[in-house]
Parts: sequence; C-alpha cells; structure tokens
Amino acid sequence: MPTEVGTEIFPLEGRDLKSITRDEIIASIPLAPKLRSAPGTWPVHRITSSIILKCGREAEARTMRYISSHTSIPVPAVIDAWEVENATYEDEPNTCYILMDYVQGQVLEDVWGELSSKAQVHIQTQIYEYMCQLRNLHFEIPGPIGGGVCQGFLFTAYNAGPFKSANELEAWYNGRLAVCHMFRRATHIPPGAFSGTFKELVMCHLDVNPRNIILGDGGKVWLIDWGLAGAYPPWFEKGMISWASAVKWKLGLLELFGEETWKEEVDLLLSLGFALTTGGYCQPQARPLEDTTVPTGQHQ
Repeated sequence: MPTEVGTEIFPLEGRDLKSITRDEIIASIPLAPKLRSAPGTWPVHRITSSIILKCGREAEARTMRYISSHTSIPVPAVIDAWEVENATYEDEPNTCYILMDYVQGQVLEDVWGELSSKAQVHIQTQIYEYMCQLRNLHFEIPGPIGGGVCQGFLFTAYNAGPFKSANELEAWYNGRLAVCHMFRRATHIPPGAFSGTFKELVMCHLDVNPRNIILGDGGKVWLIDWGLAGAYPPWFEKGMISWASAVKWKLGLLELFGEETWKEEVDLLLSLGFALTTGGYCQPQARPLEDTTVPTGQHQ
C-alpha cells in the first residue's frame, strides 16, 4: 500500500528495496509524485521519501558513479540502473531507469534572488571548484562515459555521434561550420577552423545551471542532472555557460574562468549558433567536382 508522508504519497515507502523487483519499481511510477523538471527533459519520480527514479540514459548512471569515485563533488548516489527494451518513454529506442538517493534541499533556481551577494559568490566559487575537478579527469574518446551519442545544445536537437576519436568530433564541427558557410553565416571563419583544436578531452557537465544545483543541509552544494555530461574539450563548459545560462548566473562564473581564458575557442564554438539550432538538420554539401567540360573546338 502507498504510504503518505506529510502531504505526499510515496508508493514504495517503508518497503525493503532488496525485496522489490525492478518491474514493481517501474509499476510504481504512475502513483509516485513527479519532481519538477525542465521542458523536454526526462521525468523524475519520488517513489519513497528518500529515493527517486529517473528515466534517462545508462551513460548518466555511469557518469554519476564515476564522478562519485574520482572527485569530491556531491552527487546523488546511484542505487541501481537498468535498461529496458521495448518499454520506452516518448518513443526512445530504449529506456534506462536510474534509481538514486533523493537529495533534500532547495533548488538554487528557486532561491537565487533571495540570497545575499556574498552567498551567491560563495556558491559560484564552489561550482567553479567542481568544474576544476572535472577538468582533471582526462579521456581519450569523446562523448559519454562508456559510449553513446552526444546530446545537448552543442550537438543540435538531433544529437551527434557516437565518435571514436577527437578527430572525428573535430570533423563533425568542421561540418557544422560548412553548414554556416552554406547560408552565408560565420563567413569570417575559414573552413576547417576546428582542425587540431580538440587536443585535450576532459569531463564536462554541460548543463551547469541553477535548476541543477541543490543547496543541501549544512550548506552543501549538490550538482545534479548529469545527462549531458561527457568527455569534451575543456572550453566546452565555458561555451555552454556563455550560451545557455541566465545572465545573472553566468556573469559570476565567467569572471571566475577569466575573460581571456579560451576566448578564441569559445568564440569559435559560439559562431556555430545557426548550424546547431535553426540549421541543425542541414548537412554540409559535398565539395563540388572540378569542371571537366571541354570547350567547343578543343580536344582532350
């Protein structure tokens, strides 16, 4: 029987998770309170007062476990994760269910305006320190840990990859630049400008926004929602904050990065805005063949 805690009813409250099958956990979703999430993101349900179930990708669970074991960044503990075929959410080819601890606290987005300037700077400094820890994690293969497509604003609404090497990822971005040139965009940037720029791949979160930060007990700052994370050039993180974050939030973080840090690389990345959004479905045209027509009166 579902158990009521306060004003909410949690379907598996009081049950021993070790005795509950995965099918039972999935079946509890319609009865569980749904946590607020950004439009277009995977749903999260609170099946007990201390445990949530998220629909997402297995790569997110792998990333959270990796971050927990290789950094001191506070992330929710993953209890279990499993992929189910032919039992999909919104037409995804496979659905991964991630069972994890519920983090008690306040979503930063809800209280940011109520905090003092000193408190805001303190939180941003902690988040920047987390990103510094992520930059110390180096990889050879781009994309999510364990493989998979790359998702998020930097990879169009249609996703990209998987990529087997940094060179393949560079080629894809050169292709996006070619799309810009097709529509007379970013014409000040020469073709192939991304070649040789992905010399280092580090862990990036790629969605460092107040909605993904929880202020927990004792001032602990939690970083959640690792669904877009993966191994990318270090300046991708700064680029995403510059592009997709609210102005009041990003200014403090960008100041911590330093104005000149990766400025050229970030400007190059942001110049692809058209090809990553409106022109995201367009593919670069093949290089035209040389004209081999023989003029009249001449012979080959």
